[in-house]
Amino acid sequence: MPAGRPNVLFIMTDQMRADCMSGVGHPVVRTPHLDHLASEGVLFRRAYVQSAVCGPSRMCFYTGRYPHANRSPWNEVPLPADEKTMGHFFGEAGYRAALCGKTHYTPDPFGDPGAQPEQGFRRAALAGLETWELNESRGEGWLAHLRSKGYAEDVIADPFAVEMPTGADRKGPPDRDHSAYPTRFRREDSDTAFMTDRAMAFMDDAGDSPWFLHLSYFKPHLPIVAPYPYNALYDPTDSPAPNRSPEELERPHPFHVPFRIERGGVAYDDEEVWRQRRATYYGLITEIDDHLGRLFGFMKDRGLWEDTLIVFTSDHGEYVGDHWMFEKELFYDEAYNVPFIVRDPRSCADATRGQTMDAFVESLDVLPTCLEVCGLGGPGMPPALQGRSLVALLRGERPADWRGAVFADWDFRFYWTPKKLGIPPEKCRGWMVRDDRFKYWYFNGMPDVLFDLKKDPGELRNVAEEPRYADAVRDLRMRLLDWRMSNEDVSRVAWTYARRPGFGRDPFTA
Repeated sequence: MPAGRPNVLFIMTDQMRADCMSGVGHPVVRTPHLDHLASEGVLFRRAYVQSAVCGPSRMCFYTGRYPHANRSPWNEVPLPADEKTMGHFFGEAGYRAALCGKTHYTPDPFGDPGAQPEQGFRRAALAGLETWELNESRGEGWLAHLRSKGYAEDVIADPFAVEMPTGADRKGPPDRDHSAYPTRFRREDSDTAFMTDRAMAFMDDAGDSPWFLHLSYFKPHLPIVAPYPYNALYDPTDSPAPNRSPEELERPHPFHVPFRIERGGVAYDDEEVWRQRRATYYGLITEIDDHLGRLFGFMKDRGLWEDTLIVFTSDHGEYVGDHWMFEKELFYDEAYNVPFIVRDPRSCADATRGQTMDAFVESLDVLPTCLEVCGLGGPGMPPALQGRSLVALLRGERPADWRGAVFADWDFRFYWTPKKLGIPPEKCRGWMVRDDRFKYWYFNGMPDVLFDLKKDPGELRNVAEEPRYADAVRDLRMRLLDWRMSNEDVSRVAWTYARRPGFGRDPFTA
């Protein structure tokens, strides 16, 4: 492989919390292979996504741009075809670029007046990528794989249904009542196993060409059900209690109670439910870790380990009962703080191997980091990117101007709760800023939320209405405004500014 052209393996799980690795001190879940990856790279403890909805979060990773800039704020809002993504950058640089697994996309019907929807999608979210997906595309997806293994058609039609004892109550959705039972497919045929096999097949097929692979696992996303033995790997009695307090329901934000009803959080009031679902959730994470161990061993056997940049993260987290909630979305750390490990194979990163860093990292940083490690960034980094390369941090440097806060953006017009509360669509927007001391949520037309993280690291008591915090609320609101205005959709302006010869020349010295 030519010097300076490492491969890139970008691994993403779906709905995995930052605290659910044994290497960060979780009392139950075991992740030895992720811990090993961290021992050879850098673990960033304060990494945040910019949306806790699958689609827009992924579009931030893929474009290096905030949701309000890339214009894809929800799962079914297509990434515009004029956005440039990872597939574009690496494909144009001569890499063989591919996706193995799950992602969220919607075709852009406005991208090309003469294009079919499938063509519009390929020009947008996944343009430039070969796709080895979970669906039935080209008859090569996971469901086709299950069919080839001889599974019955009722399993194909509902693959995450569980195998229950004869005579057991089969009423209710599996995720709510049946998390203790195994899926009807075997562990070796799971979606996680299948996509790991696909990733290894891609690496073998790529030969000596440099490659970029986005390996995107579906789990531990709901339904929280797992194949045997992962469904029974952890004892529910060992599940740590949710991070929540009675005050959150006694003095709730107006959005909290109806939204927890909408997103299924009420089920987690039952201790048996949260203990079992947490145990199965941990089992799904260990399943992923086991297959990553298989993948990492394969890469070492093929001589790929020392030539590959590896980034591991998740598109967002999961509450599993924290704050009386299920799923994600609201701006708590359990949803927005994600696992984040970077292993740079180059010798310039040797000084930081095995370190844990507290620098604020955003999802937008993945793309510029990959570009710079592969010799495609640096001073020539595309100006439309809003993230920052982590290469300086990986070398052991801490730039003086490194960010002191992280930001997030949530368009919630697509839910039932704002209709229940009478909030018009144009006001269904929330923003978040988090720094060392505070986390502040701003809602257009609803009360503010402020947590004093030094006194309340679990984010359990909203102090936004307390007079002594009035200055903090004002300052953080202004900080959000500055961020929002300086990161508007200015991609065309940025490109023009960077490319116009002689633009900005000092007329007094010319």
